[in-house]
Amino acid sequence: AVHDHHRESSGINAEYGGGGNDISTIKRFLSQDPKSTLMNMARVFVAVNGIIFGVTTFFNQAMAYAAFQRLFLGFGIASILRLSQRVGATPTELNMAAIKQYMITTVLEDSAHYVLFAFNFYGYKPTTIVGMVPTLYCTMQAASFLLNMLKDCTSPSWSTMKAQLSKVRENQQKLLRVVATGEIFIMPLVILQLFTGQSGSILTPLVYYQFLMLRYMSRRNPYVRNAFSELRLATVQLVYKPACPGIIRSIVMKVISLIERLSPITYQPAN
Repeated sequence: AVHDHHRESSGINAEYGGGGNDISTIKRFLSQDPKSTLMNMARVFVAVNGIIFGVTTFFNQAMAYAAFQRLFLGFGIASILRLSQRVGATPTELNMAAIKQYMITTVLEDSAHYVLFAFNFYGYKPTTIVGMVPTLYCTMQAASFLLNMLKDCTSPSWSTMKAQLSKVRENQQKLLRVVATGEIFIMPLVILQLFTGQSGSILTPLVYYQFLMLRYMSRRNPYVRNAFSELRLATVQLVYKPACPGIIRSIVMKVISLIERLSPITYQPAN
């Protein structure tokens, strides 16, 4: 009877147990790299507040505004922590050449671009597409982090969460394209909001233009460059259809030509 009871208890633990061990596993994982844990918790914070912002926009503007500001505060913190991981907190040597190289390396980092993005829009009027960019970006990063955290957890209670997080990671390429396209469309939006009196400062579109140029030159993320090329191709195909008036075609092609002249030279990594 004792052996039967032991086998029964073992079966129950195998099917429903593991909770205590899983908690220990999670604690051990989170304590391995405190800075990385803090950074990814900030990303989770951004994702949660992005969802709150998206939902409350329709019925509670005060709550949506607060979530929007928390979103960008968290995004700024996460981006600064990531930047410090990539380039370090200070130059390795305190001379002009080392400081100059440190600054160049810092500016080329994607996380530095997003620090600029976060500070540019913190305190800005809540706008769906502006909030979408950090929300999707942090959701992707947080999903990968949480999957790694839960990798060794055996309790069946985690299976649904793991499945949902895996779907996010599987669609990462599509989400990065959506983020890149959103980053492009924010530029005309902030210009429009400036001329309609909805933007608080003329600095917002100027700073955002610099951000967009940095994203275009990104060494590690070609999605903005690809999105520009795809949008240009789709637009040209559209305006050259017979139904498009000639004057519209001429205006659009001049705008495309202007954008191409304003675009920076892309970074070419050394062979």
